[in-house]
Amino acid sequence: MQIGSSGRIVKLADGEAVFNEGDPGDRMFVVLRGAVRIKKRGMHVETVVGEMGPGEMFGESAVLEERPRSATAVAVGDTELASYDREEFLSALRSDPELALSAMRAMAERLRVTTERLQHLVTQHVLDRAEMALTEKALLEAEL
Repeated sequence: MQIGSSGRIVKLADGEAVFNEGDPGDRMFVVLRGAVRIKKRGMHVETVVGEMGPGEMFGESAVLEERPRSATAVAVGDTELASYDREEFLSALRSDPELALSAMRAMAERLRVTTERLQHLVTQHVLDRAEMALTEKALLEAEL
């Protein structure tokens, strides 16, 4: 995916943060080499919510919404990124309908995956609660 020649190249070592959750969302990135893992902090655990490889963009949501980062992005192995500020990205979207469609597809796919994961978690929670209730009922009946 090519946004323009005005982007800056960022080289990162394995485990180095591209950005952290809560940082300003002022740049978006395209993976040129290596990979980037996207992680979300929870109360007790950190969850990997995605991994981006060569040609994939990330960080565009925060740039478009002008909001802080919702997750942390970390390099996986030696990684090289193209980095674009908000104006460069918006200008590229305005002038290249294919890029705009590509960005929309990437965001729609991430939303679909997130929705599927949420459905799985909700279903698992309901099944766990039902199992606990049945176990409790069996224990109470066994005591009678």
